[in-house]
Amino acid sequence: MPDTTAANLIVPEVWADMSQARFTGAVRVMGSGAVMTDDTLVGQPGDTINFPKWDTLGELDDLTEGTAMSTTVMGQRSSSATIREAGKAVEITDKALLTGLGDPRDEAQRQFGILAARKVDAALIAQAQADETAQGGGTPYSLTTAAGKTKFTWADAMVPALAKFGDEWDPAEFAGIFLNSAQHAEAALDPQFIDASKLGADTVVRTGQIGAIAGLPVFITNRVAAGKFLLLKNNSLGALYKRRPIVETDRDILKRTTVITTNVHFAVKRLDDKGVLVGTLAAT
Repeated sequence: MPDTTAANLIVPEVWADMSQARFTGAVRVMGSGAVMTDDTLVGQPGDTINFPKWDTLGELDDLTEGTAMSTTVMGQRSSSATIREAGKAVEITDKALLTGLGDPRDEAQRQFGILAARKVDAALIAQAQADETAQGGGTPYSLTTAAGKTKFTWADAMVPALAKFGDEWDPAEFAGIFLNSAQHAEAALDPQFIDASKLGADTVVRTGQIGAIAGLPVFITNRVAAGKFLLLKNNSLGALYKRRPIVETDRDILKRTTVITTNVHFAVKRLDDKGVLVGTLAAT
């Protein structure tokens, strides 16, 4: 009769689904409305993707009765991003499965999902802050708080940050504020801050959200550096998948081990230069 081996207990398709669930549950920036995700790269050749951006039209023209309007060219620019591959592999011995404390398979699943989420989130956060003028792109809004204003507060950080958007400020158009955990207490102690537990049953609270300020969700992620914060509009960033996280296995019958790997292929880009503000708290 055939024996049941450790490999029989690891079904790659099931693992991939579980890792994807962990991945979705652990993302911060990608799980917010700031990111437009797409799978159109799946099955397509090539390792570079172009992200198109529409140029903004000017103000409406003043018209004169009986005079034809002049037309304006709808401009569009594009910038490219290289598809990235990230992954991790573990090798589990049969003895570890049989005698070890806890289940290394479950722990590998858990960490695969979390590590993939952190990798994509870190790439999105880096892209949000990138200066792309050398590549024909642009830069996000930036702000450094006034000298001596070293903490994340409504008056010192949020008010000048929102002012950067001028008359385009509308809470409904923003995905949220993203802070390092070093600024968690500063935000939570501000009088304008509303704790997530007090937002009401009708308010959707996303993963990592600790509350709200000025009607904007506040998220904690240590992929944002301490002393910095991001203010992101909806769909200001893009994440395209060549292949979402998958899990594969291989059995070494001589060593009596099972190798388990995960990998994800993706590209990220800032889609709206003026939909992102990078804030820096003044040094002490």
